Amino acid sequence: MQQDYHAVIINISQIDKSIFERYKILDIKKRFLGLLKLYRINVPETDIENAAKEVQLNMSTKLKKEWYATFYNAERCIIVFRKKVFHLSTNGIYPVYQQKINTARADEKIKWDEMLMYAKTLGIPDKQLDFLPSDYKIEVYC
Repeated sequence: MQQDYHAVIINISQIDKSIFERYKILDIKKRFLGLLKLYRINVPETDIENAAKEVQLNMSTKLKKEWYATFYNAERCIIVFRKKVFHLSTNGIYPVYQQKINTARADEKIKWDEMLMYAKTLGIPDKQLDFLPSDYKIEVYC
């Protein structure tokens, strides 16, 4: 059975903003007077590899900041950085908003820890290492 992915991508992380028009937008959360927008989009499973690559190649370096995008469903997660991509199982992951993800019970603990160490080398603060929404397991992926 096909299971689509959701992705969370920050508008200013992308050079070409038309990327958001290519996918079904599920939600837009605005921060900092609307200057920063978090797009939650739906990506069909058949397009996931192309979408992840497109987002990666479109990542901005304009603000001298490293970005990441998260593609996820109830079972799998793809964390996309400008220079590296991690494919992970979400089994055993229970995220808490604005807290570094706890990998203690993760099926793929070593892979998650490697990804977290990589993110830290990029200067991403702990409160931004939550990666998944708290309710990702109960979202509807169609």
